[in-house]
Amino acid sequence: MSSYSQKKYRFSLSSGLNKLTAFIFSIFYGFFIVLMLRLQYQVGSGDIGSYIYFFDQFNANADAPQISLRADGAFRLTIFFLQDYFGIDVLIILTIFAFFISSIVSYIFLLNIKSQKYLVYLLPLILMIFTTPIVQALFSSYIRSGIAFSMLMIGMIYFRGIFQLLLFGLSSIIHFSMIPFVGFYILFQMIKRIKYTEIKLNNTFTLILLIFTSVVVAIVGEIFQEINPINSSFAYNLLILYISLFIIFTSRRSIRNIFGFLSMGMVFVYFSGLFIDSSYSRYIGYAVLLYFFFLAQDGKRNEIEIFTAGFIPFYILTNYFMFTNFTS
Repeated sequence: MSSYSQKKYRFSLSSGLNKLTAFIFSIFYGFFIVLMLRLQYQVGSGDIGSYIYFFDQFNANADAPQISLRADGAFRLTIFFLQDYFGIDVLIILTIFAFFISSIVSYIFLLNIKSQKYLVYLLPLILMIFTTPIVQALFSSYIRSGIAFSMLMIGMIYFRGIFQLLLFGLSSIIHFSMIPFVGFYILFQMIKRIKYTEIKLNNTFTLILLIFTSVVVAIVGEIFQEINPINSSFAYNLLILYISLFIIFTSRRSIRNIFGFLSMGMVFVYFSGLFIDSSYSRYIGYAVLLYFFFLAQDGKRNEIEIFTAGFIPFYILTNYFMFTNFTS
């Protein structure tokens, strides 16, 4: 009887079924992202509206602005090439990109769930994380950075050595916002390799080092990139503070996991940006996604339950604000 009570909440999948389930979910998630992209296009929200406006202006006006290879110039030139080569609309090209990057990232994340004995507790969090506005916008709106993030995750999970460095470099070239991820990844690997008996790199020291590095990243990003000033509302920043505190304090072990380390780094970069009037709000979506990956790989039952309970009000409020903006 005791043996049954210990196993009644265990829910794991065989390797083949796990891959099939992850594949089916990723396809449905890709279509969900396509739906959200179309909604944003119809209401003129996010980067989709600005991209479509740019390409329409270029097609209609011979005096359209010149494109350089800096910033997103290469991405725009790629869109022009695909548009001319295949003879299809820009919106269709962006839709295809959004579908593939969202499907690839969700498939990678689901396929690498290691806490299978806690999978039944992860299921509600999976649905909320991937459909919350700050995460789905990474694929439905910020398409160029979504492509770069997909390459970054593939390199981080599946490759080592020269091929990993090549993917890191390519993702950073596609979107400069990936450079902090690469920097934090290298920092984490360096910390792991310090094995002096006289020095114990405990969580406190690692946290201080991570905060200091995040401040440097925010300042350097402000100097060398065109970071938008902060224009988000007080309510939005309050919600970000709320979920950030859960990321920081739900598990003290997260800083010893690469994905927990990256998640906390992104949170500290965001808050560092607040002091210099630079908006790094996009990083919060990545932070939430990476923290879920930590919980999926190394999370304990109480940590999963705490973060899920804390995420529910954040999920409800952010979706309420999103749909209010769509209907206003």
